[in-house]
Amino acid sequence: MKPIASILAATDFSVTAGRAAERAALLAVQHDARLILQHSLPGRALERLHQRLLAGSEATEAQLHDHFEASLRQQADDLAARWQIEVSPLLTVGQPHREITRAAQEGSADLVVLGAMGEHPAREFFLGSTAERVIREVDLPVLVVRSRPHEMYRRVVAPIDMSMHGPIVAQLARGIAPAARLTLVHAFEVPFEGKLHFAGVSEADIFRYRKEERQHALATLQSLAQAMKNRPDIRVEHGMPEAVIPALLHKLSADLVVVGKHGSSEVVDLLLGSMTKHLLREVACDFLVAPSAQEARA
Repeated sequence: MKPIASILAATDFSVTAGRAAERAALLAVQHDARLILQHSLPGRALERLHQRLLAGSEATEAQLHDHFEASLRQQADDLAARWQIEVSPLLTVGQPHREITRAAQEGSADLVVLGAMGEHPAREFFLGSTAERVIREVDLPVLVVRSRPHEMYRRVVAPIDMSMHGPIVAQLARGIAPAARLTLVHAFEVPFEGKLHFAGVSEADIFRYRKEERQHALATLQSLAQAMKNRPDIRVEHGMPEAVIPALLHKLSADLVVVGKHGSSEVVDLLLGSMTKHLLREVACDFLVAPSAQEARA
């Protein structure tokens, strides 16, 4: 994994964005990275504010811009003083997801940090939110923060499949939290297992197929683990990934799950072939989305 030297944290001054900024500051301390605190003002929002909130006053668009710039600078100064790190405020005007993506690219960011939104953050994440659009467009790791940070990440889980994406997720999981206890997990089912029963395949043969799948997955995870510093735990579980992974996150009290996307044309595809958006709808912890293999090589 490329060292984290620059972090972009996007804020809309909400409570959840504040949590994301705090987590970004913690990571900046941990990785000795500089932090860019970015806020994007949609052009139409400026116009609405001017018309509705300041109707009849002498306030201008420039004054509104100055107001938000001062608020952003104050938050950046507070973070810098609290954590003794370099924090650069950046105010932009435009569609938030596009401005975040552009700012990350122009600022040579190695990580983008966003806050989850709403009462059901992960569900809104899949309904056209800024976070979804950023993950779709940016070729960088994107961390979506749900929980208020109190310490460095201590318990990280990384679902791994048997494709080229697995090493990227594993390396990112270790790189983002070098001192955390990391678990690499693969959840599997025998291909067409349900149909095999109906086809009259014996339980003994199905058990043998499961054993072969488990051994193959175990060998893959062991190979990944052996190549990593501070070797992770490995687990191979039989069952549907969308059931196995959330249960494991709860059992281990994980504070971060690291997943991958298969390609920039997808919103977010978890690395496990049978995994769906269900996982990110259910997780209670922060989640980090790795770039696809193609993006990581770019």
